[in-house]
Amino acid sequence: MRLFLASEAKHPDSIKKLEEYLGGFKDKSIAYIPTAANGERWESWKDGGSWSLLNSLDIKLEKILLEDYGNDSVIEKIANKDVVWFAGGMVGYLLYWMKRCSLDNAMADILKKTVYVGSSAGAMVLCPNSTEIATWSFVDNELGANEISPLKVVDFDIYPHYEESLYEKIKENYNGKKLYLLKNGEEIIVENGRVTVIGEERIISNT
Repeated sequence: MRLFLASEAKHPDSIKKLEEYLGGFKDKSIAYIPTAANGERWESWKDGGSWSLLNSLDIKLEKILLEDYGNDSVIEKIANKDVVWFAGGMVGYLLYWMKRCSLDNAMADILKKTVYVGSSAGAMVLCPNSTEIATWSFVDNELGANEISPLKVVDFDIYPHYEESLYEKIKENYNGKKLYLLKNGEEIIVENGRVTVIGEERIISNT
C-alpha cells in the first residue's frame, strides 16, 4: 500500500515531492477523480488547480467523475492505473459516491497495485474521524457528513490547510486518537505500514 496524503497536492512543494516519490511523472497513467469538488460547486475543479496542473504534465490522464457511474463499473477504470488522484472538496459528498460505486469494498485490492494520492478531502476520507471533522463550523460545516462512515484505511486523522490560529479550536473539538495538522505544502506518506510526515510534525493526541 502506497499513500500520498497531502494538505494540497497541487502545491508546488507537494507536487515536487510526489514526482520524486513516483520516480517521475513521464508516461504514468493517472485517474483523476474531482468528485469531492462537485460537493462545493458543480464542476468547480475545471477552473484551474490540480486539473490544469495535471494537464500540463507528460502523463496519461483520465478524468473520472464518480457521479457518471454510480455503480461498481468504475472500479475497473481505476484499478489499472499507476495512480489514482482524489481531489479536495467535501468529505461526506465524496464518501457517498465512493460507497455508491463500491470503492469502499474495493479499495484494499486497488491499493495493492495503485498509488493513492489524496488532496485535502481526498486524503481525509481514508481517516477514521474525517466526517466528524468535516462538520465543524470552521472547516466545511458539512452537516450530515458524520452519518457516513469513513473508509478507515489508516488509523490516524488529517487536518489539512492548517493555520496556527485554529489550534485551540481544533484541540477542543477533536475526539479521535491521533490528528496530524498539515499546512499546505506538507503531506504524509504511508508505505507498507510506515508513516512518514513530510514537513513539520504537529500532532494532537488523545491516547
